[in-house]
Amino acid sequence: MQINTATLAALFKGYRVQYMEAYQAGAPMWDRVAMRTPSTAATEIYHWLGAVPGMKKLLDEIQIRNLTAHSYSITNDEFEDTVAVKQADIERDTYGIYNPLFSALGLSAKQHPDELVSNLLVNGFDLKCYTGKNFFDSNHEPVKGGTKFSNVGTKKLSAANFAAARTNIKSRLNAKGRPMNLGLKLLLVVSPQNEDLAKQILQADFIQQTAKNVAGNENIGVAAVSNTLKGSADLLVWPQLAAAPDAWFLLEAGYPIKPLILQVEKEATLTSLTNPDSDHVFKKHEFLYQAYGRYNAGYGLPELAYGSDGSQAA
Repeated sequence: MQINTATLAALFKGYRVQYMEAYQAGAPMWDRVAMRTPSTAATEIYHWLGAVPGMKKLLDEIQIRNLTAHSYSITNDEFEDTVAVKQADIERDTYGIYNPLFSALGLSAKQHPDELVSNLLVNGFDLKCYTGKNFFDSNHEPVKGGTKFSNVGTKKLSAANFAAARTNIKSRLNAKGRPMNLGLKLLLVVSPQNEDLAKQILQADFIQQTAKNVAGNENIGVAAVSNTLKGSADLLVWPQLAAAPDAWFLLEAGYPIKPLILQVEKEATLTSLTNPDSDHVFKKHEFLYQAYGRYNAGYGLPELAYGSDGSQAA
């Protein structure tokens, strides 16, 4: 192929098709646990966190929720992935060998938010949210002097520990001490290593239960009993959690607000450096194509989440 402005434009169009087809076909997981918010600045401040609505009796004057009580913010980061196409491959008409690479680039760009969001879950025991406490903490206080709550555990996944987490969320009170009526659509998030156990808890008709004597210290048999937890939550097996196999999370996914936030200023789009007269092309004899975006993930409402690091025995 002769290299000129027209042929390079046609080449970029073809690569962009490969990129966009894979990007649009990607099936990310983040949108099951996080809400997407638009961004028009380097940093966005989420004043409204902590002002969860709740109807109340009108007494004399309305009570306006204080939207400036919290100053939790999310700063957009810049993300890129750049590939090079050799000038010689274009001139030899072998540029088609790069098509799978651009498809992989599009898929990677689409799924990258999964990595950001899953990292928030895994690190939620050490990173702070709008309450000023770690996202998973035993002493959240959304409003000073208001009702506190705990949303953290340390035990490994089991039917009993899942049931305790479910009760924790469904019993959640807001800052005024009123029930939040959660449990609309619970989502159990686990690592691939915990997939089979999670399926037993949520999908099996019967579970094995060990019987003990009166003293409670000797097994006297195992019986299959009806699984009362079947269908009590949806299941999300997240490959990104493989590095933290014992951690597991129960999230409220049916509330209008989500536990996590994906903030997007600019989606990852494909751009190119294909000017034959550029210094890079002159020195390297290659053309550059880059997926570039500005976005980031942050914490929404810890009220809608329960997390266990799985550091203790079930």
